[in-house]
Amino acid sequence: MDFDRLQTFLKVVQYGSFQQVAAHEYRSQRTVSKQMAQLENELQVTLFERGHNKIQLTPQGRLFWASAQDIVNNYTSALTELQQFKTPTNQVLRVGYFSAFEQQLLLNALYTLKQRYANLQLVIRQGSNEHLTQQVMDGALDLALSISYGRPAITAGTRLTAVPLYHNQMVIGVSRLNPLSKLSELPPSSLTTLPILYYSPESSTFLLESFLASTPLMQNHDQIRRVTSAEQMHLLVALNQAFAFYPAGLVPMSHDEQVVYLPIADEARQGYEIVALLTKHASQPLIDELIGLLRGGHSTGA
Repeated sequence: MDFDRLQTFLKVVQYGSFQQVAAHEYRSQRTVSKQMAQLENELQVTLFERGHNKIQLTPQGRLFWASAQDIVNNYTSALTELQQFKTPTNQVLRVGYFSAFEQQLLLNALYTLKQRYANLQLVIRQGSNEHLTQQVMDGALDLALSISYGRPAITAGTRLTAVPLYHNQMVIGVSRLNPLSKLSELPPSSLTTLPILYYSPESSTFLLESFLASTPLMQNHDQIRRVTSAEQMHLLVALNQAFAFYPAGLVPMSHDEQVVYLPIADEARQGYEIVALLTKHASQPLIDELIGLLRGGHSTGA
């Protein structure tokens, strides 16, 4: 499959117009339209409903859109990783993580490891729990960080094991503009007053199911929404547009001028655990050393 066609397809979806893509890419509209026709012929499906000055994705187009994003992202990531290996080395460690919150935990440990092994090459990927789990099982990653909250990070019967690294309490971010911020605990009934956000860089049901399992009082599942960046989530919370789940201990909380972080009152299952996912037979000194550093390096200014 032609990679340039895939990139053009994603841009057409983004701009909603062959003409706008042509203008941004300094191509003719005829060239863009021809590329999309060639892609449809190759796939043997119609990707676009073409109207006057506007195009829309067909149901097949929407389905292919998600796959095209994965293909382009995976190719770009693979290219970036290959370019890192300019110096031949036998010391390679491939690590995945799922959100910005455990990034500092991972950074501290990997920084120490790089200090110890100057020639160590690192491959670092961010993704959903589902993708990271599969990549560890496939051997594409040596280890991945995940969260156990409301439900296990892995299902029984898989070829993976979850090694506990760090545990703390899940809390709710509340804007100081909201009168509820004056409380020491958040009453469960107050959770229905605003949308509740969680952060995940990829579309994933894992975290949504975790939050629903940990908070059975939530009856309206549509109230819990995913945002694609931690910055966006924090902005919406600070402006009192939403509440959000935050992992205590993995986000600086002591000097936040706009947001307070409150436990949910009378909810016994709000503890979470960061775990390392790896195959049951994984054994190499670098992995063991990294796990030791992760267990000992969780000072994040909570």
